[in-house]
Amino acid sequence: MAIKIEGLHHAGFLVRDIERSAAFYENILGLKPLPRPDFGFAGRWYDLGNQQLHLMQSDVVPGQTDQPNFDRHVALSVSDVEETARDLEDAGIFVARGSGRSGRPQLFVRDPDGNMIEFR
Repeated sequence: MAIKIEGLHHAGFLVRDIERSAAFYENILGLKPLPRPDFGFAGRWYDLGNQQLHLMQSDVVPGQTDQPNFDRHVALSVSDVEETARDLEDAGIFVARGSGRSGRPQLFVRDPDGNMIEFR
């Protein structure tokens, strides 16, 4: 049996305060909300082109490592890494910089609940 994966549909993050997280994802990252059914708990869905990001409010949010480039994360493609870094820093967001094996620059930030977001 061979499962045929066609791509990534969405990534999901647990967050403690959906309104605080929505402000970060919408106002800082500029993501556009998508309609979301009522699942009986607070959440938001965001459009990432052919993929989605789902936020789910929870009282229990797993911890993270103390390393900026080694943690559970979602990686987002951006047109200009340096411009993205400037925009994030101007918004008061701490940006860790790195590079992948290819030498391409990468940025790492954490949302208000510590979820890692990579920009490349």
